[in-house]
Amino acid sequence: MEAVILAAGYGSRLGSITSEIPKSLLSFGGITLLDRTLRILRKYNVRDVVIITGYKKEKIQNHVSGRYDMRAKFIHNHKYDTTNNIFSLYLSKDVLSGNDFYIINSDVLFHERIFQALHHSRKKGLILSVDTTKELNEEAMKVVIIGDKVIWISKAIPVEKAHGEYIGIAKVHANEFKRLFKSIKHVLRRQGMGVFYEEAFQRMIDSGSNVTYEPTRGLPWIEIDTVEDLRMAREKVYPRIIRAKYA
Repeated sequence: MEAVILAAGYGSRLGSITSEIPKSLLSFGGITLLDRTLRILRKYNVRDVVIITGYKKEKIQNHVSGRYDMRAKFIHNHKYDTTNNIFSLYLSKDVLSGNDFYIINSDVLFHERIFQALHHSRKKGLILSVDTTKELNEEAMKVVIIGDKVIWISKAIPVEKAHGEYIGIAKVHANEFKRLFKSIKHVLRRQGMGVFYEEAFQRMIDSGSNVTYEPTRGLPWIEIDTVEDLRMAREKVYPRIIRAKYA
């Protein structure tokens, strides 16, 4: 198995907190977000990792290199300050094997069992980790679900029509590999590089791909974009992760 970790972002909404380090190197309990993700991947025998860097790329490379018994490749998004994560994901195309792989946003603090559910899922196609219990807001990457299928994914979905939030972790089976990157290429050509990669997910849905989900089952997670997110992560989410781990 392989994983792509998207770690190119600038983290401008965190202000001076990320003036010296990228978001992925923020620490919780003495362990950075990136280390937590790599440790979870390693535990589930995902040894091949592609890390897409951008802002402060040297700090990420220096932090990871030689630290883990994993094969890590670093791809630099030299347009990180003018593009969105769809372009970062596209850059991984030529270094992936074409087999099953994971997509993980590096600014997500999540409980290990969320990944475990995705890893052990028997579902095929494109599988999204979705929180179906969280109170949603306009900023959330919302999804509409019918049965076991995701039929719409967008921040533009009205809150009252949404069934959950995609948390930034997905599993792509090999049979959808080519369609994913074909969809990304189409979106880049039609909409440019300033959109989210979930636009490509939606095109896959519209083209007949099997896009389904695994629920987070109430386990704690948070995407860290703002100073308030960071405060919530440290004061509430991380303590819940620790309690759930040892419960």
